Amino acid sequence: MIYDACIIGGGLAGLALSIDLAGRGFSVVVIEKGNYPRHKVCGEYVSMESYDYLLKICPSLKTVNFPFVNKFQLSSTGKKVFNTPLSLGGFGISRYLLEQLLYEKAKQVGVTFHLGTKARRVFQDTHLKRYSVSIASQELFSRLVFTSTGRRADERRKGASYVGVKYHVRLERDESLIEIHNFPGGYAGISNVEEGKACFCYIINAQCIKGSNKSIGEAEKKYLYRNARLKEIVRSSEFLFKEPVTVSGINFNIRETVADGSLILGDAAGSIAPITGNGMSMGLRAACMLSKFASEYFTGIISEAELRKKYSNYWKDEFESRIKLSRYFQKLSEKPLLSNVAIRVFSACRPLARAAISLTHGQPFL
Repeated sequence: MIYDACIIGGGLAGLALSIDLAGRGFSVVVIEKGNYPRHKVCGEYVSMESYDYLLKICPSLKTVNFPFVNKFQLSSTGKKVFNTPLSLGGFGISRYLLEQLLYEKAKQVGVTFHLGTKARRVFQDTHLKRYSVSIASQELFSRLVFTSTGRRADERRKGASYVGVKYHVRLERDESLIEIHNFPGGYAGISNVEEGKACFCYIINAQCIKGSNKSIGEAEKKYLYRNARLKEIVRSSEFLFKEPVTVSGINFNIRETVADGSLILGDAAGSIAPITGNGMSMGLRAACMLSKFASEYFTGIISEAELRKKYSNYWKDEFESRIKLSRYFQKLSEKPLLSNVAIRVFSACRPLARAAISLTHGQPFL
């Protein structure tokens, strides 16, 4: 069998793309090295720009009682706190639940899955106008290949700068509020997800972990506790995981959108700093548009070369400036002096704060 689309990587972007393409009548196979459901390091806040698209591709989300977020709080090591309403806002849902629902929907619309499987080799046969993808048990053939494998191992080695840590906790808090609390070397975010739980997730410079005997607990006391609000969150929370979910080697690079003939989306194409709260929406937006462009190719409206150019130009126009801007926010957040100054400036000039937030987000895309 020759599939229309082979998607390597079944994370958020890959699952969304698989459902969208299958819903348009195309045959899809997904190769995923892991299984579902699973926890991932993620802030688990989704911008409302993605809300309508998610409900379109996965109507079962309507049954989830997830919290809507319309307020934002920012703090650092100083006493001053910045609070502001969010014009667009978002909602909270765990990756564990979101990916499971998307996986179930994908199977329902006919997507084929090879789980616990890695793609070993991708070969483009220009004569037959198809691709072959080698997995452990067989060779898969498709008209197009998409890569959505998250942050790739080679990139992690090149720019292993940050470590991400995630907990699910229970504590009394305003579920309509998302909080970002800076500390020396990083920042933590907390917002509610389904079932009254909250996602407490932070990103910290890898050197801070290294200088704390490579101990997450020691690093938390040494760095996070420098922000009194974080210290209180940690001390007043009921932690629901025996151990935190962690990921190392995080960086915020812009990579390629096409490699070896494969169209790339999600974090594999480029990662935005989590402080913007917009990583998941970027992956979903790319999946939405790439599905439309691929449909034009499958139906003969555009050539494969035109597809690649169209997608690459779209990705660059839509995401490149956001990622670059997020790097500045990332660096600013790690330095208490600068982040305290930013809080004072934002408090004195709220239009500037709103502009900074809007620059890292888009408008609803469906």
